Amino acid sequence: MQDRELYRKILGIEAPWWVNRVELKLKEGEVHVYLEHPEGESWPCPECGAKAKPYDHQAERGWRHLDTCQYRTILHARPPRAECPEHGVRVVKLPWAELSSRFTALFEALAIEWLKAASQKAVGEQLGLSWDEIHGIMERAVERGLKRREAESVAKIGVDEKAFRKGHSYFTLVNDLERGRVLCVAEGRQQASLDGFWKTLSEEQKQDIEAVAMDRWDPYVASVREHVPGAEKKIVFDKFHIAQHLGEAVDRVRRWEHKTLKAAGDDRLTGTRYDWLWRPARSTARCLPRTSSLTSRSRIRR
Repeated sequence: MQDRELYRKILGIEAPWWVNRVELKLKEGEVHVYLEHPEGESWPCPECGAKAKPYDHQAERGWRHLDTCQYRTILHARPPRAECPEHGVRVVKLPWAELSSRFTALFEALAIEWLKAASQKAVGEQLGLSWDEIHGIMERAVERGLKRREAESVAKIGVDEKAFRKGHSYFTLVNDLERGRVLCVAEGRQQASLDGFWKTLSEEQKQDIEAVAMDRWDPYVASVREHVPGAEKKIVFDKFHIAQHLGEAVDRVRRWEHKTLKAAGDDRLTGTRYDWLWRPARSTARCLPRTSSLTSRSRIRR
């Protein structure tokens, strides 16, 4: 089998494209594959799919493909342009790569699989890519995924903030809690950061929301109340922050009671801070001191 036919098969190149020649550059450690097509070929319009007459070609471009053994493999071609009666002159779609990419679809698929297990920096170093190149691959994958997303109801939504870099830099993260997927990532943690997500939903989708889980961050609460019908009955504060607020309230009561009792010469609450904060399941046999003031009054001040 000749090298041209070999690469045509392993690359999946089909008519009207064919492999014109293959060049092996041993010193550079590269294989260059040059693709051609018949002159005067008609192409489907990338906008509507209608047959369009040939117009001209762009300059030759290269796309990095999966390596051939230890050799970096690069495809070369001149992307044709076709003239559609309705949409005018357009660059035709290429079967091996997106027009905006310098990598083949198979190479990008490999990078995406690696990105599931490692950071952009680590994947870029292993594949010999810059941070901008690996980030571009990831952005195109996200864009393709968003285009495939269908309008569907999301019953249970989670809203959270995540810190990144140094200082107070945050982004807002919206999740589908039932399907375990990310629905939106927005800069900042202001109300506007979450407001943008609701604009992507239809009124019917908003009505179908059953619960929105979040912490007690006021901008998020305000956003949900403004955009989700019946928000007061659908907001669910996560148990971590509820327990945190409860623990803080209990500790404020203990400190107030300890100060009052100590002024009267009673130091029974000394050293009991964590006895009041531990969960009952983790408590030891040690009993908490009984005081009429603690058991008979509730002085949780907000």
